[in-house]
Amino acid sequence: MSEVWLYDEHPAMFRAHPLLFLLLLVSVVGIIAIGIWWVLHKGERLALSERDVLLERGLLSKQRTEIALTSIRSVRITQSLGQRMFGVGHVELFSAGDMAEIAIKNMPRPDRIRAIAAARNVDLLPQR
Repeated sequence: MSEVWLYDEHPAMFRAHPLLFLLLLVSVVGIIAIGIWWVLHKGERLALSERDVLLERGLLSKQRTEIALTSIRSVRITQSLGQRMFGVGHVELFSAGDMAEIAIKNMPRPDRIRAIAAARNVDLLPQR
């Protein structure tokens, strides 16, 4: 014998606890977003040695740009107020021309990069 149900539902999860649902949704999405963000940032690297500057991009496939530290003519650092407070900035390294050979965003301690480049170029100046 078939019965006709007048009411057939499961308990409400989301409508019963909307704040809990939003908190869980934000935290799960936030954790995934932070994981993706971390992986993308680990795929970039700027390294300065005594003679060279190396920029590497990519995790699986790599793009490497290497220039001599002595060929750097200017360093441009761009920082917003928040970036200045947290000690990060966008760095552009120029060797010749109007286009930056190396440009990377959100580098910690950008003034250290400028100081290293300036110290290497001071060594090249003729002594008076």
